[in-house]
Amino acid sequence: MPLPAPPPPAEYQILQGATLWTDHGPRQGEGIALHRGRILAVGPIESLAKAHPKAQRVDLPGGTLLPGLIEGHAHVGGLGALRRKVDLTGLESLPVTLGRIREWSAAHPRGWLLGRGWDQNRWPAQAFPRALDLDALTGSRPVFLQRVDGHAAWVNTAALAVAGIGPGTPDPEGGRILKDAYGRPNGILLDAAMDLVQKHIPRLTDRELESQIKAGLASLRAEGFTAVADMGVDGRELAAYRRLAAANALPIRVFAYMNHDHQLMLRELKQSRPKQLSFFQVQGVKFYLDGALGSRGARLLAPYSDEPGTKGLWVTDPAKVALDAAITLRAGYQPAIHAIGDAANRTALDLLAAALKKGKGALPPRIEHAQIVTAEDAARFGQLGVVASIQPVHCTSDHRWTPARLGPARLNEAFPWRSFANGGALLAFGSDAPVEDANPFVALAAAETRQDPEGNPPGGFLPAQRLTRVEAIRAYTAGNAAALGRAKDMGTLQKGAVADLLWVQAPLGEITPEALRNVKPGRLWVNGVEVPLPH
Repeated sequence: MPLPAPPPPAEYQILQGATLWTDHGPRQGEGIALHRGRILAVGPIESLAKAHPKAQRVDLPGGTLLPGLIEGHAHVGGLGALRRKVDLTGLESLPVTLGRIREWSAAHPRGWLLGRGWDQNRWPAQAFPRALDLDALTGSRPVFLQRVDGHAAWVNTAALAVAGIGPGTPDPEGGRILKDAYGRPNGILLDAAMDLVQKHIPRLTDRELESQIKAGLASLRAEGFTAVADMGVDGRELAAYRRLAAANALPIRVFAYMNHDHQLMLRELKQSRPKQLSFFQVQGVKFYLDGALGSRGARLLAPYSDEPGTKGLWVTDPAKVALDAAITLRAGYQPAIHAIGDAANRTALDLLAAALKKGKGALPPRIEHAQIVTAEDAARFGQLGVVASIQPVHCTSDHRWTPARLGPARLNEAFPWRSFANGGALLAFGSDAPVEDANPFVALAAAETRQDPEGNPPGGFLPAQRLTRVEAIRAYTAGNAAALGRAKDMGTLQKGAVADLLWVQAPLGEITPEALRNVKPGRLWVNGVEVPLPH
């Protein structure tokens, strides 16, 4: 049953009683006046009350009032799709994972068996699972289970058969079909090879697609987000977003980045990017250069330390990315380039530098993830004006096995956040949900400590690269707003900005990182209207 619509706000409101979180940290003794979805004024309560004597007073019992958080990198459809999939996140062994699959299959006996979240690096042997492991459980029912990072799939023999994948099937461009000692596909598909099976999964109806998008956005709003950069949407999803926007059915603001589909992007980029902030806007194009470090698909400058036979993958030919990223910039839109390995990050910077020589666009280009970067290249982010779009929880999820992938000589390239900041780069935070938990307070603690919730590793992973709390919150608010070209509209408590606001009971400037992880959204305003939060 849908929640009832909130009542319209008063013409004028004054929010008072909480510490305000500004770009420079907490500020006490002041309030905020709102009018028609915008911040009218920020200042002492007495001054606001004198200027607007008939304003409705909203008393907040202490805590912190901050700009609504902006999710800088998520996959909204994937987040909403979790309802239809078996959740394999965080499971510590293959037998436990197979047990979870067995339970889900029994409870959901029809159609393809879909799932997400397994991570072989958590298992004792740290070896990829096999199709044979699934066959005894699933028989002729096809199975498609995405790895936690979304860059590998574990499928059964039935799914391989549906896709016609056999010993003679060549690797597609930008992907790998892993095989056993006899040359037979073993059930693991990396990056572009996943599409060979994925294209056979029945697609959603338009209504199901809209429901999935709304579910993903609702889950983000429940975490305290008032806007999201949706990284990688296809033509059907764009159409669904436009239908929802026309019906005023979007619960938070959406900045959509199209998939790197040449025809789709050419069609969309013919339209001028809207100057006025709205609840839905096409923001740019999402490009993939390489894969992920966990599945050894991230493209490295030198071979993997724990698999010397590979340097990873180019998911897309860099020449194609260079051409279309330049087209995107010239059209006034924003290229967002997935680059995880040090070779991919260097290539992304090189092609963006070449494009920027022909003239800067209306929006700064972005590199998504920027996980393994040489010191020389980390400095180039700020020099070129390239946004470092970072997901802090990737560091604290991956710290256990990153040293094995890289080896000691280049470990210092991993997650160089302080180097980015010191070099003047704009930092924009996100979660990569559903790859990671969208909870922003867990991510803020990760940025500050570079430790997982259990306190590992002791002292933090490469602790010299930690960020301060002020820097981390700025990256989730003003940093993301600036990265989206909306520095005056969003992410800040200043006159004229939209009244997208989050209140939490905790004094954010005082609590420990451990307490920070446990903070929950208390009250949320989107466009000046308070919206219900689950409790």
